[in-house]
Amino acid sequence: MGRFPQGSGFFLLAAQRFNRPELGILLSFVKNFHHAKTARLLAFLLSNIALVAPLFAQQETTDTLIVNELQPVTVTAYRLKTSDLATPLSITTIGQRQLQNGSQQLALDEALAGVPGLFVQNGTNFAQDIRVSIRGFGARSQFGIRGVKILVDGFPESTPDGTAQVDAVDPGSLTGISVIRSGTGGLYGNASGGSVNFSTMKFNDEEWIEIGSSIGSYGFHKSQLRMGGGKANKFLYSINGSFTGTEGYREHSAMRNSLLNGGFLMPVDSSLTIRGVLTYVNSPVAQDPGGLDLDDIEEDRRSSNSNNEYFNVGESLWQLRMGIGLVKVFADRHILNTSFYQTNRSFSSRLFNDWVEIERSFTGGTFSYVFKTKPGRVNWEMTAGVDLEKQADDRKRYDNDEGEKEEQYAYQLETFASTGFFMVQKLDIGGRFFLLPSLRYDKNVIAVDDKFQEDFMDGDLRRNYHAWNPTLGISIQLSPNIYLFSNLGSNFETPTLLELGQSSENNLKPQKSKSIELGYKFLMANGTIRFEPTVFYIRLKDEFVVIEPNSGPPVLDNAGTSDRKGFEAAFFGQLTKHLYCSLNYTLSDFKFDEYEDYDGNVMPNIPRHQLGFMLNYAKPQGLSLTFGNNWISSIYADLDNEVKVKPYWYGYLKAAYSLTYKRNEIVLFCGINNLYNHWFNANIRVNSSRPFEPAPLRNYYAGIKFQF
Repeated sequence: MGRFPQGSGFFLLAAQRFNRPELGILLSFVKNFHHAKTARLLAFLLSNIALVAPLFAQQETTDTLIVNELQPVTVTAYRLKTSDLATPLSITTIGQRQLQNGSQQLALDEALAGVPGLFVQNGTNFAQDIRVSIRGFGARSQFGIRGVKILVDGFPESTPDGTAQVDAVDPGSLTGISVIRSGTGGLYGNASGGSVNFSTMKFNDEEWIEIGSSIGSYGFHKSQLRMGGGKANKFLYSINGSFTGTEGYREHSAMRNSLLNGGFLMPVDSSLTIRGVLTYVNSPVAQDPGGLDLDDIEEDRRSSNSNNEYFNVGESLWQLRMGIGLVKVFADRHILNTSFYQTNRSFSSRLFNDWVEIERSFTGGTFSYVFKTKPGRVNWEMTAGVDLEKQADDRKRYDNDEGEKEEQYAYQLETFASTGFFMVQKLDIGGRFFLLPSLRYDKNVIAVDDKFQEDFMDGDLRRNYHAWNPTLGISIQLSPNIYLFSNLGSNFETPTLLELGQSSENNLKPQKSKSIELGYKFLMANGTIRFEPTVFYIRLKDEFVVIEPNSGPPVLDNAGTSDRKGFEAAFFGQLTKHLYCSLNYTLSDFKFDEYEDYDGNVMPNIPRHQLGFMLNYAKPQGLSLTFGNNWISSIYADLDNEVKVKPYWYGYLKAAYSLTYKRNEIVLFCGINNLYNHWFNANIRVNSSRPFEPAPLRNYYAGIKFQF
């Protein structure tokens, strides 16, 4: 797969499209930058500031206060548009400035760091993908994301069985992230212990283009082209293309990823709007270095598991995702929302003694109706609708002989069909008291058909799962910008298609939970301070636990009951006109209550304490600096609580310098990851004899962007 900067055609096409001949002058500059050596990178950037400064002399512009990102935003967390302050859920929103300003944009763990209640791992193993857990949901995952609903630009990335991979989300295209830490089973159905919505579209009615290139330690390199434009109230579009690669910190951990995504927004008339998205990703190389034990790390922390190299463990894939949505407004009080989406994914995974090939088709649609009462009457809104989804996996298994595909031994056709009916209401009583009840019914039908002569799963399998999930949210406005909120709800989670087949006796039960939380949302000091503390309690029945992770896919079991108690707090403040800080803390007291010999044991792979601090200095043009620290307490790596991982500090430093001339801008940026050069683990493999995946030591990156 060729890299974009290796030929000039990719950039020349953009230059011709936007009638900007100056882009051609910059081609050789970007190309040479892309191939610069990491050791000379910082000097390269600083020397070029002197060359380009006369051409990009700073112009007078309107200052943008950092406080803007602290203001209330409109969210659709309840499938109704409400202010995040008034919504009775724990919500964290991350703006484009924080996501893009000086960031490396290699993996999504960088974007999600610092969200209270959320723990992210595995940002350096691209065969396993990042693991995201919210209040413990998703912590069991050995690869990919489980138990947390993932959406991209409002369309589901999570399949009906609760599986999500985010290979098709480019960190460099992010314009915002919305994280709901409260349970969302009453809104989204199966496997919705929380949700994350990634936004990647940048719609602007002026033509714009951005070209970027960056390099860094361990062979990291990235090239990117973004563009957009159109005419307001007619047609707007946004396109992003990128190539990302790395040789990896450890042996056998290289990755290559080419991605193209885009979308459009088309108001047909004042009452009808159509939007669409399309994403294609091709990742031909994603090696898995595997886990190590303490002796392996002491000998060489950059080494890979010998079995992983022997079997060439890793994956390759391509994925095409399309979505189209329609919003029709009738007399301002009646709104029809319709969306359709289709994902096709071809996936090849090399494991120990095993070679798996999956052809996946994921089709879905949502139909909903929104009703609002007339002004002057009781302020009531209601959304009712249905989600229809079907996942079909064509799974074939072969023997893996030293990294070569050999004889086939299994062939299964797996389907997961889901139908969910939901109704959400919002009652505004006097503009001070908000009641938001919701109710959802889900029917999930699972079928596994064994198409091979020698049954891999001892015959076909059929399962039907039904669930009612009510949620009640209450929000009370104590003053114009201070809200007290609480919510009660239930969630359920079925086994994924793979997990059901890998359970010890094919008898996994759905995981069910009930939760309650109470919190405050403060916006004070003329909007320069925001503080959000929350306490919660979750009671789980039949919680999924990993019992045998060492050979191939993990084998799961159901625990009896378990309890999760926690406290989360987030503080955001503007210290001066250009100086901003954030502080967050999470306490997670998660234990098994009734489960065989593990009564009272702590849930593995979740730290009891997390503490994050960030200090950011930024101007609309000129210098921007970000200094951050995250502290992660000790983690248990097994159900017995005998293997305890030490706590660690993770620090980072990011810098960017922006120069503008008329509509043109050049941004030079660099950063340091693992600032204190601490030894810690990027991932923990629960209950494994080799549970540790060492994280990179101190490493560097730098890059340049041209914006027109």
